[in-house]
Amino acid sequence: MTTIHFRIDEETKRLAMKAAERHKQSLTELMRQRAEELAAEERAYQNSANDEWLEQQINQAFSRYDEGKGEFVSNDEMTQQIDTLKKLASQGKL
Repeated sequence: MTTIHFRIDEETKRLAMKAAERHKQSLTELMRQRAEELAAEERAYQNSANDEWLEQQINQAFSRYDEGKGEFVSNDEMTQQIDTLKKLASQGKL
């Protein structure tokens, strides 16, 4: 856990405390809830950005393949290549 400190004017503090009372929560609890909501929003945004990046990469790969610039590698071939790379990595040869 960490602590956040920030400054607000007295009127804002007074009104925020009244709003917290109306919600039957402390101002600290309400601010923690708001911070958690912002964090959840940012997580969703970052996940969305990652999904967009992945979709772009997939589309680019299909475009290269359609243009004859790519090659198909079967699952068996790829598994064999990965196993070879893992073996070389474990031997410190990469």
